[in-house]
Formats: sequence, C-alpha cells, structure tokens
Amino acid sequence: MAPIPLEGATVPAVHFHRRHVRSPVDVLRLVISLALVGIGLLVANLFDTAFLGLRDDGVELMDDLPSWANDVPPIALAVIVAGAVATALGWMLLTTRYRRFLLLSVGFGIAAGMSIIGGELIVAVIDDAVWQAFEVDGVFLRYYDGMGRVHPGDPLLAGSVAMLGLASSYMPHVLNRRFAVLVGAYAVVSTLTSGVPALGLITDVGVGLITASLLLLIFGRHDLAPDELDILRGLYAVGLQLDSVEPLDVDARGSAPWTAVTSDGRRVFVKALGRDQRSADLLFRFYRWVRFRMTGDHLPFATVRGAVEHEALVSLQAAALGVATPRIVGVAEVGVDGMALAYEALEGRSADRATEIDDEALISIWNMVKELHSKRIAHRDLRLANIFLDTDNKAWLIDFGFSELAASDQLLGTDVAELLASTAAVVGTERAVAAAHVATGLEELERALPWLQPLALSTATRQAIGGDAGLEPIRRMLIEQCGVPEEPPQRIQRVEGKTVFILATIALSAWFLFPQLADIDNIWDQVRDASVPWALAAIGFSIITYVAATASLLGAIPARVRFRPALAAQLASSFANRVTPAKVGGVATNIRYFQKQGVPTAVSVTAVGLNAVAGAIVHVSLTLGFLLLASRTDDTGSLTVPSPRTLGLALGVVGVVLLVSIAIPRFRRLMHAHVLPQLRSGGAAIRTIGRSPGRLVLLFGGSAVITMAYLFAMAASLEAFGADISFPLLALLFLTGSAVANAAPTPGGLGAAEAALIAAFSTVEEAEVVVPAVFLYRFVTFWLPILPGWIALTGLRRADAI
Repeated sequence: MAPIPLEGATVPAVHFHRRHVRSPVDVLRLVISLALVGIGLLVANLFDTAFLGLRDDGVELMDDLPSWANDVPPIALAVIVAGAVATALGWMLLTTRYRRFLLLSVGFGIAAGMSIIGGELIVAVIDDAVWQAFEVDGVFLRYYDGMGRVHPGDPLLAGSVAMLGLASSYMPHVLNRRFAVLVGAYAVVSTLTSGVPALGLITDVGVGLITASLLLLIFGRHDLAPDELDILRGLYAVGLQLDSVEPLDVDARGSAPWTAVTSDGRRVFVKALGRDQRSADLLFRFYRWVRFRMTGDHLPFATVRGAVEHEALVSLQAAALGVATPRIVGVAEVGVDGMALAYEALEGRSADRATEIDDEALISIWNMVKELHSKRIAHRDLRLANIFLDTDNKAWLIDFGFSELAASDQLLGTDVAELLASTAAVVGTERAVAAAHVATGLEELERALPWLQPLALSTATRQAIGGDAGLEPIRRMLIEQCGVPEEPPQRIQRVEGKTVFILATIALSAWFLFPQLADIDNIWDQVRDASVPWALAAIGFSIITYVAATASLLGAIPARVRFRPALAAQLASSFANRVTPAKVGGVATNIRYFQKQGVPTAVSVTAVGLNAVAGAIVHVSLTLGFLLLASRTDDTGSLTVPSPRTLGLALGVVGVVLLVSIAIPRFRRLMHAHVLPQLRSGGAAIRTIGRSPGRLVLLFGGSAVITMAYLFAMAASLEAFGADISFPLLALLFLTGSAVANAAPTPGGLGAAEAALIAAFSTVEEAEVVVPAVFLYRFVTFWLPILPGWIALTGLRRADAI
C-alpha cells in the first residue's frame, strides 16, 4: 500500500467503510425515551390540575410582551425547522443517498403520527374540565380534531427530533449541534407562546427519540466504534507509531480488543472503548441495580475517558505492588468520543483456554490476589479469562477495567468466590480450594463463603461451574476441611421475575376491577337484598368441592389412605394455596401428607400430578361439551359462540401447527426432552390406576364433581342476585373464565379470578348483577374456607401428619 502522511508520520493508506450495526447506544436511548414518555403520561394523570396553573403563569408572562412577540418567533422558527428538514431530505436525494433519505423520511412520518396519537392519550388522561382551559384558537402548526379542539402534540417537533436521532450517526458534530439547538429553541418558544401544556414538549421529544431508536435498532446505524485508522492516529499522537492493527477475537467484556505491531517490531495489545461500551456499561449497571440488592457497584464514570484513566491507575498501582501485569505503553483519544489503552503484548494463552494449570501457577495467582487485597484493591472480574499464562507458564493478571480501589469486604469476597469457582471448573474443587487455602489463609476464604452463589458470579463462570450444583462442593469443602465458619449465602436478589409477574397480575386485575366497582352505586343495597337460600346453596356446593377433591386424590393413590384425615389434608392444602402462588403450597402439603402415610415420595408426586392431569382433562371436556350445547341455543345475547364447524376448523389448525412443530428439529428436541417424558409418566400412572375401575371412577368422577360443584356455586351466586342466563351459556362462561384465572400466578388466582369472571359474565348480564355475584362466589369458595383450612393445617402439624 502507498503510505499517506499523518502529521509528519506515515500510516498505511487504508480506506475503511463504516458498517451498519445495532448499537447499545440505541437501546439506552430507547429505555430513556420510553421512561420520558411514561413519566409524562403519569404526571398528566396524577397532576392534571397543576398544568392549568402552569399554563396560566405562562399566559400572564407572555401577555406583557407585544403581540408580534407571541406570533412571529414560533412561526419563524417553525418555518426554519421545516426548511432544514426539507433541505436535508433534498440533499439526500441529490447526492443519491437513497437509503438515508428513506430512513429519515419514514422516521419523520412515524414520529409525526405517533405525536398525534400521543396527544390523544394526553387528552384522554386530562379531565375535561381542566382541558377546557387549554383550548386556544389560531395556534400555528397544532393538530386539531374534527371538533376544533387543540391537542398537545406537535408533529413537526416530534419528526425533527426523530430525524436528529437518526442522522446523528453520520452527520458532522457541528451540524448535529446546530440542528439540535434550532429544534430546542423552536420547542421552548412554541410551548411558551401557544398556551399548550409543557407536557406536549416532553411527549414529543420522547416520541421522536423512541422512533429514531427503534428504526436504528431494526436497520442498524453507522458503526461509531474506533476503527483501525482511528487507533493508528490516536496512538501516534501519544508517541506510539504502529505499522498494523488487527481486531482480536478474545473474551474482553466492556471493550473492543485489538492487536498491533509497532514500527520497531514490538507487539501491542490495545483496548478500545467508545459510545457502545459506555452505553452497554450503563445498561448493565441499571439492570444490576434493578435486580440485585447488593451489587457493590459505585456510580459510573461520567465519561469514557474517566473509565480508561481509572483502569490505567489501578493497573499501575498493581504493578507497583509487584503483581505481574502487562506494562502500559500508551493512553490515547481515538475516534468519536473513544479512548484506547495500549499494553505490551504477552506471548502465551489465557488460562481459560489452557488444558492444564499446575499447582505452582495456581498458587502464584492466589499470591497476586492476596497482595491486591492487602491494599484493598478488588479486581471484580477475577476469572480465568483475565489470567494469562506466558510461554514459561508464568501467570499474569490482566484487565483492570472493572476494578475498585478502597474496596469493601463484599467486593473482596466476591473476587475470591469468582476465582474459586472459575479455577474449580478447570482443575477440580480439591486443587482449587487447596491452592487458595495455602496462599491466602482463612480470612480470604471467610469473605468468599457468603458470595459462593450463582447470582454473585459472572455468567461465564456460572455456566462453567454448573450453577449451584457445582458450587455446593466448594462450600462444603471450605466448611468441613478448611474450617471456615458456616454462613448462609447473602440474599442479593432484589426482585424475582415471579414476584414481578405476580404484582403485575394483581395490578392489572385491580385496574380492571376498580372501574367495575365504581359503576355500582347500590352494591351494598343489592347485597342486603340477595337471596339467602341461594347464598347458602353456594356455600353447600363449596363444601362439596373438598369432599370430591379428597375422593379424586385417593383415586390417584395406589394405596389405602383413610378418608377423613385426607379430607383434612385437602382443607390444609387449600389454606396453603391461599398464601403461596400458583398452587405450590397445596401441592407440597399433599405430597408431605402422603409421605407421612407411608406412601413413597415418587408415588406421591406422581399421584398429585395425575390428579392435576385428570382435572385438566375433565375441565377441557366439560368446556367443549357446554360449548356445543351453548351453540345450539338462541339466548347467547351479545356473545358469539362458535359453531361446531368453526370449532372443528380451529382444532384442525391446532393439529396442523402441532405437526409443523414436530417437523422442526428444535421443537422436536424440546418435546422429546420435556413433553414426552411427562406424557409417558402420566400414561403409565393411568394404566396402573386403570387396573382398578373403582380408583379410576374416583379419580375422574371426583374431578368432574369438583368442577361441577364450583359451577353450581357460581350459578347459585348469580341466582342470588337475580341473573337470567341459560345454564349452558353460564357453564361455558364460567369454565372459560376460571381457566384464565387458574393460569394466573397469584395465590388462589386472587384478583385475576374476579377480573376474569366479571369480564366473562358482563358480556351477557348487567354489571350491577355480575359484580356482587362474583364476589359472593369468591367469598364462599376462596375466603370462607380460610379459617377451616388453617385449623386443619394446625391440627395435622400437631399430629405430625404433615
């Protein structure tokens, strides 16, 4: 290649084409913009009247200015912004940049449309009385509906923000800044002079950023990461002249690794960090803050420069302590907001790729860790991928990008736990623990014990050691052989996914139920007027469900179990279901009861599972049966019941989907691994029970009685309030609604059951009848059995029966 001048030096004349990549920058921007719009709508809903005062203050402020000052600036700025948008699009066409033209045009159009929709949402959440105060006439470039009412959305502003976000990856910084200042001035002036609430400004900016981020994530943006030429130029500026630079395929979290050769033949390892790494780090920290209680993370550095300078400082401090770590040969500014850190390259391999690590190398690694920890320096990524073995098998510690000075005991303990697990995955538990014990002593191991848990380790280490099953031998060896005092793992998970799902289900159910309750003015009068005999009948049917449940479960057990204690166990399991999600407590109670009765654990688990399968079969069969009956009646009201032909077509489509799924290898493997073993186990259990016709009748007959008893309890509750629904239709709606409620993860379907049943029966009956009837049904089937269930559970515990 012909060399080209570079400020007095020469570099290879290489022409680089920017790739289109999906960047973490756009993920971070999308999260921020979604939060911006969400907060705006939440503020509008909670503090709608406050906008009235803000608007009045703005009007009073602008009234002191001449009339032209209210009209000319927003119009002039709008014309300038619209002209800039048109000029940019025209330039794209003239220069044949058709991809950019289409991207910017689509982005502008989508953002403008979303701005109008966002305005409609704001109108929906602001009270009508307050909204009247925002109505103005003759406002330039505002969207009006057919009734002449102004909306707080500005399509021009939203579209311009979207264009700015889309073009930021390839527009010069000077043009980016100027266009951003222009759009910002138009937004502020337009909001002050139009009398429209400032909420429109927030939502329009958020909508524009959302549109730009989504489009860039779909189609990709110009890669802004430092490239070869950026690194060549940047490192030359700090006195390091390179002849070649190549990307390196190694495990390097939070940076882009390169290998380079200097003009005098030395090999250099280069870590490059840019906007992508910065955004990914912020997202990772935010994820950890949301999910974990004790992360040990400090506030992120304000800039990439700060992060690189911190890494260089820690690396120099480690080298001063005698820790074997590569020498820093240069720190440089590269590319767009990027930095590069150059080290002397080592010859050898990373320890995670080594086939064998001898005891001398292991002990030397732990000696370096002990030296760092003596000065309270935590590496924070102490896995074998960051330990290098040179050609003489000497261990070197690399990558201080996540390190902390003046570290807490938690960070030091996590370091030891990470390295213990990472080395144990390669050399075995005994050698890993023995080397750590010899080199560091008991204090370091005591720090590590509470953090030897999967969530405290990196993903790579967690996968290598095999999760908690692989960590348990390490914990046991530390306690039993090294003499570490036993200590339970620290609770670090702030919120579990299951908890979030349960809370979301309760919130959605409450969101549905509250408007239903608000529409009922005389609910208590209706409760007093309810038919007492029908209410008592509902209670009777609720009692029958427990007798039937006992019979069904005894039918699934191939052993003799007494009926009355088993009935008490069903009451106890119902109480356990009230305090645990997804019926986990009830299942555990039943299994424990049968174990105490001498039934083997495997048989108990199979019986409980078989009982659940029988219940599902009965529920589906009854649903299909009542669907056919309801389709033949003429009193379905506003509810459209599918015909048998439609039902058959739907089943055919399901069958085709199943066949296609079986034809796909991935789905076929999943079925072989998870579905078929369960079906075989259930089939074998049914064949065993099938040899005893009496038990088969108890199993399926009891399941049918349970479902029908609940159905009759619901029918009695509706009759108590004078509902007029044909029984086939009532049964269909109940079975469908209860199936939806049973899928909810909340204890006993709390919230979800009420919402699903009210929604189902409201399609054919007035809410004034449906709501109290559903609450009566839930009272007799959910709340009333709580006290008997607690008494039964307490009695069984005292009798050591569970």
